[in-house]
Amino acid sequence: MNQLTHAPAHEIAAAIRNKSVSATEVVQAHIDQINQVNPAINALVQATFDRALDQADDADKAIAKGEKVGPLHGVPFTVKDNIETEGVVCACGTPGLSKNIPAEDAIVVSRIRAAGGILLGKTNLPELGMGYETDNLLYGRTNNPYDLARTSGGSSGGEAALIAAGGSPLGLATDGGGSARWPAHCCGIAGIKPTTGRTAKIGHVPPPGGFINPFWQMSLMARSAADLTLALPLICGPDPRDPSSVPVPFPPLNNVDLASLRIAVFTDNGIIAPTSDISKMVTHCADTLAQAGAAFQNIRPPMISEAHEIYVHLLSADGGVGLGELLNSWGTNKLHRNTQKAQAAQSQHQLTAGEFGGWLYRLDQYRQQMSVFMAGFDALICPIAPTPAVMHGDTMPDPAYAGFDPMFSYLVPFNLTGWPCGTVRTGSSKKGLPLGIQVAANPWREDIVLALLEFFDATEGGWQPPNLAG
Repeated sequence: MNQLTHAPAHEIAAAIRNKSVSATEVVQAHIDQINQVNPAINALVQATFDRALDQADDADKAIAKGEKVGPLHGVPFTVKDNIETEGVVCACGTPGLSKNIPAEDAIVVSRIRAAGGILLGKTNLPELGMGYETDNLLYGRTNNPYDLARTSGGSSGGEAALIAAGGSPLGLATDGGGSARWPAHCCGIAGIKPTTGRTAKIGHVPPPGGFINPFWQMSLMARSAADLTLALPLICGPDPRDPSSVPVPFPPLNNVDLASLRIAVFTDNGIIAPTSDISKMVTHCADTLAQAGAAFQNIRPPMISEAHEIYVHLLSADGGVGLGELLNSWGTNKLHRNTQKAQAAQSQHQLTAGEFGGWLYRLDQYRQQMSVFMAGFDALICPIAPTPAVMHGDTMPDPAYAGFDPMFSYLVPFNLTGWPCGTVRTGSSKKGLPLGIQVAANPWREDIVLALLEFFDATEGGWQPPNLAG
């Protein structure tokens, strides 16, 4: 079973196409793996196993008949539970949506299905996807497969934990402030947030819109960076129902000359210093790139230390009024303690119209200066966070940042710019916990991010199976 549940999605797809394994065998192996690991990690919250087996049988029949099949034909996948899937509860971690059953798939789900993917179920997240720890009143807490006493991250923590534990080779997630990258770092897998506008958001809960809409994107997670390269173009592209989706052609992949790249590198963002393990890991990755011919410069973007302050002020601009109205409309009258903390923090940082305008202007200044900086580089590498996965409940909310933890200040700079940004495991802490490198590039250059993630995946070892018995 481990051969199938530890294999990357692109190898599984190839094995199904050449008939060395059946889709039914693959799906059943992942169901068995989920049944084995999920009691410990609590990552999958809605299962679609019977339907998945029926679809696997159909996939095998299509192969037997010699029919043309998609690039993910017979490959299982899972979906974060704030992305709609037809006929399956989409609760977004809040009791008010515990009986919300969508009538159709989100656009990104339908595109993965069209490529041949087979849905195994939905994965856990913090209430409303608000938080860097995955816990809620409806489904409970998700644990890190490398240390059950630690968080799997958030908000895509269920997705990251299940993929790392071999329960799914590929997952759909979201990233509005590091929600795909932080869990990928915690759980030692690969994740990518594409350029703002690259993916359509139809089928997200709550629906897309508002001034923070450019900050987040539908995203991908996998154990292998090569799987991100395979699947990302499949989910991208505009949708007429989403005016924020942009019809920019995807760049050719597997065509990046690493030796021609100019890389900016920094280890400390000026807000909170990383552990020595993480600093050394980033420096080592830069040295490895240099050995491959890339030119790098140790330099920190001059305005990056302001990103966290801009981000938290804008997210708290309405004092939590919008959040409260949304929850009331769903009938959620009891909130998880982390949601309560977020609401309380936001209520103390409500902005006047003039203050709000000032922060929007500061955001524009930040984006402009970051663009000027990146004009001299093809990519930037830095830490995902200053620490590996923390113990459950062990975040450090800071009143100066509207209750947001400054340890996540390495993530939000690239949500504000809208640049493509990803991570892959490139090391381990002294305690054996996964560590990931963060790679960002200029807008629409997902090809560069993916090429660097694949390079680091190959040179630094990538995903390592967890020992859930530990």
